[in-house]
Amino acid sequence: MGPYDVTGRRWRHWAEELTYPAELMLGTLDLLGGRGTTGKLIDGAWRILDEEIVLGEGVDCFRRASERLMDWRAHRHAGVRVGAWRTAVPGDVVRIHFAGTTSPCLILRADRGQSEARLVHGTLPGHVECGEEAFSVVIGDDGMVRGRIVAFSVHAWWPAKVGAPVARTVQTLITRRYLEGLIP
Repeated sequence: MGPYDVTGRRWRHWAEELTYPAELMLGTLDLLGGRGTTGKLIDGAWRILDEEIVLGEGVDCFRRASERLMDWRAHRHAGVRVGAWRTAVPGDVVRIHFAGTTSPCLILRADRGQSEARLVHGTLPGHVECGEEAFSVVIGDDGMVRGRIVAFSVHAWWPAKVGAPVARTVQTLITRRYLEGLIP
């Protein structure tokens, strides 16, 4: 099994740990690929977020933006502190600190290819949200580099539930700041 394959025993273990249904694990990759995912995301309970910006152009821009993604600089740019001692590695648990909260996440995917870098993490018990988030940096055939974030979530923390409109606005703003943080 390759380092980024999530199958068998590892898949079952991770599915037991996450705070959302196992059949939705890595569903953000389907959303990134434009394939949609299971109908469970369409039932109205899940908020689907999809934001994209142009980061620049060229191989150097792609390389540097990918590094900013994997070493958590994009998160820090957004005012989010990540309790991680190394770059993103599948299977690692990281703690995301924001506005007095600590939210644990499991890294499900972290890979870099010639034209795309992806980071996917899912929520663990204690996270203020319940869901999954995927970050992508892609260099197109035209040399343009784009950053994209897709997520599905529902509020898990009671203050976020009570203040849902504010929590959704903050979530969108932080997502946009993550994207800005990818710009080299």
